[in-house]
Amino acid sequence: MSKKIASAFGKGVLSAAVAVLGLASMGEAAQIWVTNQGSNTISIIDSDTHKVTDTFPAAGWKPHYVTFTPDGKEAWVSNVGSNNVVVFDTAKKEVKAVLPGGLRAHVVSFTPDGKQAWLANVGSDDVYVFDAATKKKLAEIKVGKAPSLSVFSKDGKTAYQSNGGSADVTVIDTATFAIQGTIPAGRSAMGMALSPDGNALYVTAGGDNSLAVIDTQTNRKVKDIPTGKDAHAMYLSPDGKTAYVTNREDHELAILDMEKQEVVKKIATGKRPDILTAVLGDKLFLTHRADNNVAVINLTTGQMESTINTGLEPHGIAVKP
Repeated sequence: MSKKIASAFGKGVLSAAVAVLGLASMGEAAQIWVTNQGSNTISIIDSDTHKVTDTFPAAGWKPHYVTFTPDGKEAWVSNVGSNNVVVFDTAKKEVKAVLPGGLRAHVVSFTPDGKQAWLANVGSDDVYVFDAATKKKLAEIKVGKAPSLSVFSKDGKTAYQSNGGSADVTVIDTATFAIQGTIPAGRSAMGMALSPDGNALYVTAGGDNSLAVIDTQTNRKVKDIPTGKDAHAMYLSPDGKTAYVTNREDHELAILDMEKQEVVKKIATGKRPDILTAVLGDKLFLTHRADNNVAVINLTTGQMESTINTGLEPHGIAVKP
């Protein structure tokens, strides 16, 4: 772990920081992978230098999102243009497998144990479940309209699937793949995160300019937190105390105090900030599809510190474990 990252977390939570960021060893910078939809490439950014160190073909059309296996050995890239998932060996940057998806393959999510990969297909209103090791498809699950993202309970027994088109969340048993219920969340339900205790599910509702709070014990929405216009993606800090939400139409990043459940700060970004990734030290990285770059947000100064030119239309972004 770089000295900058370590000092930002402090000695008392250094081991937790290593677990969250998944960095291999002290002194090693993190790799930040970015999918460039417009140029069908993947760029890798060094977290310390903020420079692109490698760019290579995505082996698919319109790579939308990149998700790493928990051990960081594979990157699964979902392609909304070619309706498939390309699995990369992260060490060699080579294709290991190509898996057929549904229409407009959107985002891959892994269960906590890393054994299942869930692919949301925004164009066919379904989710494909793959065995992460064998790459065999285990199930096709019809959910709501325009599914976006899956997140899982801490024990991995329950999946929550946000559906932007039907403004709800589908609750699914990960063992039987049976649907257990549907929770109204808000228009354009998209980004999600589960609180550390598992009792609250947070869902961005871009059509309502808010963040929905769902009680997972009752599977009911209990609150809407106003965030800004077209709330899209979110990242929740590991301790659950701070949430970061991109407001695309306001061209800003909202920072929320989750104990007070309110926005405490807004930071101006470039045009239509899209997806954001984990906070590294006091830096947060997010994609600007309209500006063809990745923004570096300095959370200490509260400003957009710099931008990193990538390929055309960067969208997905993730830190390699």
